[in-house]
Amino acid sequence: MSYIFDSSAIFKAIKENLVENLAGNYTLELARYELGNAIWKQHTIRGKIDAAELRRLAILVKGTLNILNMLEIGCREEEILTLAGKLRLTFYDAAYTYLAQEKKLPLITEDKTILNKTRSVIKALTLDAIINHPTSSHTGEVG
Repeated sequence: MSYIFDSSAIFKAIKENLVENLAGNYTLELARYELGNAIWKQHTIRGKIDAAELRRLAILVKGTLNILNMLEIGCREEEILTLAGKLRLTFYDAAYTYLAQEKKLPLITEDKTILNKTRSVIKALTLDAIINHPTSSHTGEVG
């Protein structure tokens, strides 16, 4: 089974050394910016990582994204905005949701808001659900 991973799930996979589980799956080009911003915040705003760790994480993010298939929203802004309004999600979160719905693939996310708000339109799971139980009933599954 294939999946679409949002940036929260990708970041968790990087932190927990589970990146190999993402190979051949999908994400949005948007994830590159979200992940870059997350590590930038850890360095620049929060001061939790030094410059060497920032570079190391940037290399890990690049390598991780290179093993995923990148999807783009194309010219689907209107449809995504409609879904965002219907589900009360940000445009970013609705973009992941829209493409998961369009591709008929589960969305893997660590974002509880997405897990809760998307259950009427897609199957959304946590990373743990597919890593710990890839063929079982998907503990942690929503939808």
